[in-house]
Amino acid sequence: MSAPSNPADASASSNNVSLPGTTRATDEFTETVAWGATTEVSAEEIVEKSRLVREIQNQQSSLKALLARVSAVKADCTKAEADNEMLQTYIDSVTKSLAARS
Repeated sequence: MSAPSNPADASASSNNVSLPGTTRATDEFTETVAWGATTEVSAEEIVEKSRLVREIQNQQSSLKALLARVSAVKADCTKAEADNEMLQTYIDSVTKSLAARS
């Protein structure tokens, strides 16, 4: 295994410290504290975060389905209102014609 060409990379890998602008494959499993040192995230925290992400995604899917249903109900309501207006116009017309005959 060859030594890193940049001395900062060597110290970062040996001390498990992340440098600004650098990323490692393990970065998603570590958290940086305010002064720049990293702490390892426990397996339980990773599992909990994964569970929370799945739960959030499920809730987002449910919300999208509800929004789609609300849109469909609004469209049905708008159509029913238009149908009601047409029926009211017809009823008014029939009522006027019956009143004119009497």
